[in-house]
Amino acid sequence: MKRSLLLLSTFWFCFSLEAAPIQDGVLQISTQDLVEHSELIPLNGNWQFLYGEFVSPEKSSTAKWDILTVPRSWQDTKKGDQVLPREGAASFRLSIIFPEEDLKKEIGLLMPDFASAYKLYYNGRLVYSSGTPSIDPSAEIPKIKSVYLPLRVEKTNTEILVQGSNWINNFGGFWQVPKLGTLEAIYREKLITQSRESFLFGGLLLIGLYHTGLFLFRRKEKSAFYFALFTFLLTLRVALIGNRLVLEIFPDFPWESVFRLEFFSFYTAVPIFLMFHRSLFPEDTFSWVPAAAWVLAIAYDITLLFPIGFFTKIVGPFQIVTGFGLLYVLFTVCLGVWKKREDSLLFLTGFFAFGITVGIDLLWDKLNLRGINLSPYGLLVFTLSQSLVLSRRIARAFRKSEILGENLRITNSALNILKDNLEVLVREKTSELNHSLERIRKDLLVAQRIQKKLFPENVESYKELKYAVKYLPRDEVGGDFYDIFEISPGVYRIFLADATGHGVQAALVTMAIKAEYEGIKFGAKDPGFCLDLLDDKFQRKFSSLGTIFSSIIVDIYARENRLVYASAGHPDQILVHSSNLMNLRRTGAIIGLKNKKSYENQELDFLNGDRMFLFSDGVFEQFNSKREAWGESRLRNRISELSKEPIENIPDIVMKDLDLWLEYSQPQDDISLIAIERV
Repeated sequence: MKRSLLLLSTFWFCFSLEAAPIQDGVLQISTQDLVEHSELIPLNGNWQFLYGEFVSPEKSSTAKWDILTVPRSWQDTKKGDQVLPREGAASFRLSIIFPEEDLKKEIGLLMPDFASAYKLYYNGRLVYSSGTPSIDPSAEIPKIKSVYLPLRVEKTNTEILVQGSNWINNFGGFWQVPKLGTLEAIYREKLITQSRESFLFGGLLLIGLYHTGLFLFRRKEKSAFYFALFTFLLTLRVALIGNRLVLEIFPDFPWESVFRLEFFSFYTAVPIFLMFHRSLFPEDTFSWVPAAAWVLAIAYDITLLFPIGFFTKIVGPFQIVTGFGLLYVLFTVCLGVWKKREDSLLFLTGFFAFGITVGIDLLWDKLNLRGINLSPYGLLVFTLSQSLVLSRRIARAFRKSEILGENLRITNSALNILKDNLEVLVREKTSELNHSLERIRKDLLVAQRIQKKLFPENVESYKELKYAVKYLPRDEVGGDFYDIFEISPGVYRIFLADATGHGVQAALVTMAIKAEYEGIKFGAKDPGFCLDLLDDKFQRKFSSLGTIFSSIIVDIYARENRLVYASAGHPDQILVHSSNLMNLRRTGAIIGLKNKKSYENQELDFLNGDRMFLFSDGVFEQFNSKREAWGESRLRNRISELSKEPIENIPDIVMKDLDLWLEYSQPQDDISLIAIERV
């Protein structure tokens, strides 16, 4: 099978060229033959060959030569019983017999890629060196690049001697066929080759830029982006193979970098092409295939950091995987054609052209029979088909947009008709809404006045007490309620409750709280018992509403210089006793939680000059524009600082401080603050 492929590939090289009859390293030809042929004559055939040493020009005629068919690697050929390895050094010799009338006539020689370095002697004179060949592996300096050499027929028996070595590449020796021709034919071949590669480079670059533009203007078209990346990699590859345009433009560019970039463009192009293929046919492809290809490609890209002699020898498995990838793409596209997927037939046509050329390139590379790289030409056909695919998609999208535009025009006409009627309807409904809002506003003002009547008059003092109150609902009405009353001579009962929620709902709860509290505030013997009764009444009447509230009741026995309090889940209140701040902590759960435990009473001294501050959580749970809380510690510190301030001024001062803290933010909760002083 391999022999058949070899014959097929050799035929591809030579189908349009008449091979020169080289026998045992000798070619008889005349410059007239070169002129009549007009094209370069391939010098494929049996060259004299000697492995393992460099034959000097002085000893070339007496050396014991073997025979090797050019172009091919010496790898796996036999020298006696020895099978030659891929690495090593060797000499190649070709004698060309010219007639005497050809003396001093100009000819040209095309030396193709030779792995990995060589020196070319012409009639015993060094005329060209590609890198530095060496029998010592560490002394070799590789460089692989074809060259066009102008020569002159100096004698009838002209000798071409090549000293070459390969210590790094997978294949050593000639990669293509050397060619001989007239000087004019040589220059013409050079011009055509460079023009062809420049055209491919520029064409592929423009195609990549064009598809990049398509993606930038239509980000949803991922296929254009993947195809642009793929085309850029092929553009890079065109500049790195063949005549290696990059070395023509940048002669000092490191050859090892050129070689690594060549392999990188191959490894990376495979997963990108599979991603492009999946973006076109997501229904018939598997997402894990591009992912697996990326894993393999990244692993192989990492090998490019190692010496060239390593990564050139392991490329075979990746080439096999690439072949399977092409079969996978072919199968899925054929499946798409069978299912009549949009654009699948166009894709298949271009893919056949591209796949066949890539397959031939891989075959030549595998057999070390490298000819013209055909994949760029196949890519041109493929890009044309892909451009047609994208053009059809854009045309379909444009056609859909036209249909949508027409539908939108009809809809707008209908909406304009509705708009005229809607404006009249909106004016009528707006007027009705404004009337309703005005009624609600008036009702809220009435509710506000009613709620204010629920609170005791803010007198400045009783006989034994001075107090001041600041109540600021968040809305017109709020959910805080307080009561201060002398239930018997010298005994004062202060009640503060904070219902959950805000606005009208919370205000209605406070009315219920007041109604129930008024019925028990005179009969309850102490604050704890009063809270027990209030909790019992509230749960029996309002448990179905799920209403809860915190509260605190304080009984001040002025003539006994003491106070008794009970707190139902209320925040810690503040008692200033002998200039020391003390906390009035909660003694039971929030009212409404079906708590079976009674509320405990706590007794504390309350002497002349002592102060007490009762407040709802709205005093300290306020946040400014920076989402920073006013906080209990700030409230405690401010009350401590105001210890010398008259008691009636303290609520106003604290509210001003809170306003400055809030800056432009509105209060987020109802605010109640009661300041009491024993006199």
